[in-house]
Amino acid sequence: MRNGIFPVFTKGRVLKRESIEYLRDFPHDLVSLAKENYADGVLFGFTVSREDETIIVSKGALKYHGIIIIVPENTILIEEYEQLLHIKLVIGEYSRTDDYLICPIEVRIEKKEAQAENEIELGRFCLNPGAALRCEYDSFRDLRTPENTLDLTHVSYAGSVSPTLHPRIMHEYAREVLAFSTDALDISFALMCINAGIVHKKTIQWYIAMKTHKPYEDYTLTLLYEKLEGMLPQHGLKEKAKRPRGKGPIID
Repeated sequence: MRNGIFPVFTKGRVLKRESIEYLRDFPHDLVSLAKENYADGVLFGFTVSREDETIIVSKGALKYHGIIIIVPENTILIEEYEQLLHIKLVIGEYSRTDDYLICPIEVRIEKKEAQAENEIELGRFCLNPGAALRCEYDSFRDLRTPENTLDLTHVSYAGSVSPTLHPRIMHEYAREVLAFSTDALDISFALMCINAGIVHKKTIQWYIAMKTHKPYEDYTLTLLYEKLEGMLPQHGLKEKAKRPRGKGPIID
């Protein structure tokens, strides 16, 4: 607890306001300190799935203007098919009452991609009527399959100092690298991608620089994905992914 003070609740004692404030502030302060040097973006959650004619976006947390916000689960009706749609968070202006600091957040599905500073993309897809929304991938390149597949390559995930790629992208990259490469740099980077919660942007950029023997550069997230894609074998995991998972070097 803060300042080394731990509230003690025992029978017969008067419940003090200060004790409740310690309990209120501790979890928020702990998470805020852990993510203090992180850029704005998605922190946890926001898993996207489809059920009948609706898209379900699970509960998630994001960092916005330095504040960590929890967003409850949202269900959105699918009204358009056979065209590219973007799932995004749209964050409103802060307001204050006597009791609350309020930040309105809406989850939307729109044709227009997130462009404004107060919009954060959670994924994009193009659905055919009756088709399932696929969230499992056969290869790293499959992450950008246009039809009936959730594309996470444009999601801005909160990382140290600057936003980074979605952890699922790095997991898929590691899975493919371990299936084909025996290079020590590749293997160490891939194992880090599997074990780390997120891989920070600078780490990915240094890996690309060392792998390509070129100077370190700062890339957009879209170009960062394309650089990683360009370093993989052309055949990808299309054949090996047909084997039952859990056998050999393919990692779930």
